[in-house]
Amino acid sequence: MSFFQSEQVQGNLQDIFNTYQQLSYMTSRLPGMNKEEKKDHIEKCKTLIEKQRNFYTRLCLASSTDEEAAEMKTRIDALSHAFGYSHLAECLEAMVRTLEQAAKKEFDT
Repeated sequence: MSFFQSEQVQGNLQDIFNTYQQLSYMTSRLPGMNKEEKKDHIEKCKTLIEKQRNFYTRLCLASSTDEEAAEMKTRIDALSHAFGYSHLAECLEAMVRTLEQAAKKEFDT
């Protein structure tokens, strides 16, 4: 069974997609949110990033034995390079730092 045919992988991808949809809706309401709602939004963004990080780690592990996973990892890493990162994990870490800085700025004022 290939990496992407795994029930667990399919479940992880669906969970990432569902979380993204929830965040997309929340983001459209961001200007009208109070501090607690904004804090919740930031935490949910960090949760999505963690889900993506976990998926990418599993993809990296699978890429050594699964051609489709290796191809996907290569494409993801190429996109990461286009944004100035060596791989997706580095990009995701930068996103977390940006969120933490935004939270500090928002809640220290």
